[in-house]
Amino acid sequence: MSAAIKAEVEEAIGEIRASFASYKVDVEADDQGGAFVRLHDVLIGTGFVPNVSWIGFQITFQYPFADVYPHFLRSDLARANGQALAKPLNPGSTFALPSGAISAVLLSRASRSRDPVTDTAAVKLAKVIDWLRIQ
Repeated sequence: MSAAIKAEVEEAIGEIRASFASYKVDVEADDQGGAFVRLHDVLIGTGFVPNVSWIGFQITFQYPFADVYPHFLRSDLARANGQALAKPLNPGSTFALPSGAISAVLLSRASRSRDPVTDTAAVKLAKVIDWLRIQ
């Protein structure tokens, strides 16, 4: 990882790697001390086709005081029951990585009243995955 990534963000990435050790995790530094993170081949549940997706997000330089929001998923995601994706899932979005933009579905799950000590990036990611799996 780049030395340009703030220590708090590096710690968050380490926690994500430890908490989600079975997934490939890509990290790209942004130019402000934060990082873009993407987990690959995450089982998101039977409510979607395909039921496996990458999940990406940015941990900004304001972390841990800023929410890790929004999250992004593969662009060809669809509901298994044939219904259109609707808020908080927003198709036609872009996950803008430094290495190049990726077409995506944006998942808008903001945490309004979060504790910067206990509501870590890994905890938020687990909540996002849990939310997807119950849809």
